[in-house]
Amino acid sequence: MGDGFNFENLKAAILALSRATDWATARREWVLTGVYEADQPETCLCEHFPIIEICVIKNTITQAVAEVGNVCVKRFLGIRSDLIFAALKRIRKDISKSLNEDAIVLCLENHLINQWEYEFLQDTKRKRSLSEKQMSKRMDVNRKVLAAMAHRGLRT
Repeated sequence: MGDGFNFENLKAAILALSRATDWATARREWVLTGVYEADQPETCLCEHFPIIEICVIKNTITQAVAEVGNVCVKRFLGIRSDLIFAALKRIRKDISKSLNEDAIVLCLENHLINQWEYEFLQDTKRKRSLSEKQMSKRMDVNRKVLAAMAHRGLRT
């Protein structure tokens, strides 16, 4: 492929870290556990270089952890990590903005936010006019998310 993505390299690396020996089964063993923006360009498991938007994936059976680019995680797991990165960039630029659905779910699944915060973010994500107290809470949660995703990202 002309974009630097090498599926065979990715497949071999993932299979080596999986219990399953066939691709269809092995890919179901993996989940997205975090994202971060690298300080320096890195190389994906598919051997594409440079990548900056890194997705941390974990095998739920072997507990192996791997880091891949956001394009590979989309192709491999079907997860739109680009939307999560867009949300993080948006709140980094303006802390009062809301996270999107994908980022909110990732934060809950990885215990970065609690159930109340999850419901609050879901209830207010499309609201443009928040009370002072609601805006303060949104900004507090956003700061917490940015702090957890900074420097090598969220870890579970």
